[in-house]
Amino acid sequence: MRKSVASCDTSSRKTTASLSRAPSMHATGASPLRARLASFSSIALLLSAGAPIARACPAAQPSCRRAVAKTSSPGGNAFRPVSTSSPRASTRMPAHYRHDGVRIQHDPYAPGMAEKYGTPGNTDDDGFDPYADSVGAGIYGGTVKRRASDGGVVIGAQYQNHNSRPGPVYAGGGYTPVSAAIATFAAELQSGKAASEDATALAALLDAFPDLVNDVSTGGAVPLHTCGMSRANQMATAFLIKRGGDIEALDTYGYTPLDRMASNNLGVGARALLENGADPKSAHGGGEGPRRVAKQSEATDVLRALDAAERSRTGADSNSTAVTSLRVFCGTRPAVAGTYVAIEKVESIPRKFADVCVENGWDVADTWARLNGGANGVWFAHEAGESVNPSYVYHNKQDGCWWIDGPDGLGVFKAPGPPHAPPGASIRWRALDGEEDQPTLAVYRGRREV
Repeated sequence: MRKSVASCDTSSRKTTASLSRAPSMHATGASPLRARLASFSSIALLLSAGAPIARACPAAQPSCRRAVAKTSSPGGNAFRPVSTSSPRASTRMPAHYRHDGVRIQHDPYAPGMAEKYGTPGNTDDDGFDPYADSVGAGIYGGTVKRRASDGGVVIGAQYQNHNSRPGPVYAGGGYTPVSAAIATFAAELQSGKAASEDATALAALLDAFPDLVNDVSTGGAVPLHTCGMSRANQMATAFLIKRGGDIEALDTYGYTPLDRMASNNLGVGARALLENGADPKSAHGGGEGPRRVAKQSEATDVLRALDAAERSRTGADSNSTAVTSLRVFCGTRPAVAGTYVAIEKVESIPRKFADVCVENGWDVADTWARLNGGANGVWFAHEAGESVNPSYVYHNKQDGCWWIDGPDGLGVFKAPGPPHAPPGASIRWRALDGEEDQPTLAVYRGRREV
């Protein structure tokens, strides 16, 4: 809470916390994984390359339905930002399909494509291959540059300017450790190498570094986005949600994990997200929404999952999928770090929120009623108890943001997000005192995190 409830302006209040950071895997690179699984459908790519949307398939080219060999890389299937194509243009473009039957949303042989990305067989392994409709670690799921001061993600020009929006800057070195672990998750279980999900390499990584459950990689992808990049990767979706993955996370294309599943026709991953509270009609990132993405990709498996979810849905804030606890990772501000538990009593108000209201002559109950917008009125109190640490987390319905308020009742961080899903990725959060540091959150649903 800030001193003015009508404004989201930052103050000059500075933190006195140490800028030291706990050990983390964030800056550790994964071994280069050059092979990729298909698909990066993106009309916007054509626009950025100066290419027309529609073009006939050249007679010299092989069939427009192209076969792409399957691989075991964690990279691959990507997506498009908000479509700028018109229905008329879409009908003129010849149909191109990936090996898995998903429709490609661009013409791989459009003028300017080869100049920007290379000719067939000569594309950048870390970048975009328009002919296979695939991406490498530089575009999605790869290691990112981080600030030495606080470990925060460096934001700037994205690899190959594939997405013209500023985003996490590729550090080189291939995929992140968590992306690589997601890629082997299903194979470890199927082969018997791992006796259970908790014995996989992904589980071991998250046991050691639990903040990596919402680790930021190239393209602004968190691990649940990476699950939406291949049929193998999707098998880790439910496990990551159980470990605190953000089901409504947004990448730099404005896509949620469910949008990713829709772009690649991954029904298993889509169902896992929907069963755990993902909004089947979500477009809170300014994107197209999963149903439209699925229709454009001819993703029949995901369309069936969306239909079933909407028939049986009780709401994104239903008790079975509601957030029950949060864990805030913030080495720069230890006062707000730790686990927060859901407070479900509608009449309950954070003690320090009340104190700030009294200090400013505001009616406590009325002010809280106007501001608290969490699903079913839920907010989150620090597990230490208000007598020890009165920090709290709540959704502000006036500005549509989640707020982390410190022990003095004043705002420390804020991030835009829907009422049923506190943002997990660090790049979504902003410090209200103007500093650069950002927290990462793990978001637990349907159970109490111990």
